[in-house]
Amino acid sequence: MQALKRFSILALILAIIAILTGCNALFDRIIFFNRRSNLGGKQQQKYINPEPPISQVNVTLYFKHYLADYLVPEKRVAQKGSQSLEYVVVSELLKGPTKFERVAIMPPNVKVLDVTRNGDTVFVNLSEEFKGNIDLAAVRKNNVPEEQKANVLAQMKRLCIYSIVNSLTELDGVNRVKILVNNRALSYEEIGAELIASQTVNVDKGNPVMALTRNKNFILSPSETVRQIFNSLAGEPDWERIDAFLARKNADGSERPPIEEIQKVYSAYIAGVEFDSNNFIMSEEIKPDGEAFVTLTYAIKYVNGKKESRDSDVLRVVNEEGIWKVRLPGFFANVQ
Repeated sequence: MQALKRFSILALILAIIAILTGCNALFDRIIFFNRRSNLGGKQQQKYINPEPPISQVNVTLYFKHYLADYLVPEKRVAQKGSQSLEYVVVSELLKGPTKFERVAIMPPNVKVLDVTRNGDTVFVNLSEEFKGNIDLAAVRKNNVPEEQKANVLAQMKRLCIYSIVNSLTELDGVNRVKILVNNRALSYEEIGAELIASQTVNVDKGNPVMALTRNKNFILSPSETVRQIFNSLAGEPDWERIDAFLARKNADGSERPPIEEIQKVYSAYIAGVEFDSNNFIMSEEIKPDGEAFVTLTYAIKYVNGKKESRDSDVLRVVNEEGIWKVRLPGFFANVQ
């Protein structure tokens, strides 16, 4: 009887050991699977990044020259994430220029709502503020006479629109730009683009604005830079404007004389220049090395009463940080 009792106790002990061993194995398996599940989750988190990497892109933006009513380029490195390159261009344009001699030409507080591309056409969707006028003070035209203000506002809005069009058509494959306001295709009149309508065949200002193509006529060219200087020499010279369009360096790399010195010597021996404002520029040649030659005809009137004709005179024009500048012309030679 006692032997049977010892046997029963031993069997019970063995059963308890077996149960405990089984529970430990079960617990080990649960811990193993939990660890493996957590490890797998960590591995997924390590290799899956919901945010696309930020890259740097080169863009060319067009802003208004701070004095002339022309667009000038600004090359910039911008950051691009998940947005399209077209969206980046418009966003950077709304930020305004970062280089000197440029001003933003856009109605105040305009926001970009969306930019999409279909084939060779980019659709730019801007906020309601785009219908407003350009701030003339921001583009240095706050002293415009009241009777000229409407025409100047129209010219500035046209330049604003082509700053968008010409910036986007710098991108490969983009040929046309369609501007929307709050997802609507407004008329030329509604967005202040009557001048564009008047220059387009069979288009009324009450029609919706069509997709526009690039227009180089609004970009400052070597010929227009020469014109800016000669127009500034007519009558009482505008030396601030002349200074803006003269190259900072001479052909040998030396600094040109300051504008005050040029003004002093010019006034001492030249009474003025004469030219036909419509026909004095004969040709323009842009070279691959970033320089240009502009051929023109004009006459110099000296203070001693003599007059000298300059037929087919050639001025050298250079590109300084995206803006064409004239090398010091020959009739300024005595100041060097």
